Amino acid sequence: MDNLRDIIIRPAVPDDLAQLCALEQACSRNPWSRNGMAGELSNPNSIFFVLQPPENQIIGFACSALILNELHILEAAVFPDYRNSGLGSMLINRLLSEATAKKAARACLEVRALNHCAIRVYEKCGFKRDGTRKGYYQDGEDAVLMSKNL
Repeated sequence: MDNLRDIIIRPAVPDDLAQLCALEQACSRNPWSRNGMAGELSNPNSIFFVLQPPENQIIGFACSALILNELHILEAAVFPDYRNSGLGSMLINRLLSEATAKKAARACLEVRALNHCAIRVYEKCGFKRDGTRKGYYQDGEDAVLMSKNL
């Protein structure tokens, strides 16, 4: 896409489910199930946004849960063709803005230790590394714990 300024960030809706599942399948080593994704779409504590070019398919999403005054980023994905363009940071910053408006004081997440691209995006958005969870993922990969005060 030549003009990334035309891409909108909007709240995810149930009608997005098929596109979200396809995106998740294309981007994740351990994709969420359709039921898991549908559950987050209907969860009143979720903050769930999508990236969408005008009149085109969804190219990214970020899903989080607001628990008391803490935002837990659960999943974020951008189609590979659109990575390294700043869209991931835009999406995460939109989640953070929404969480701040809802009086969240902190945001946190786990990310695969070998997912250096995602870690860079989170660091660009102001997240700091807090530690590691050894063997956190099903395949035994460690998770890097990250957080940011809002």
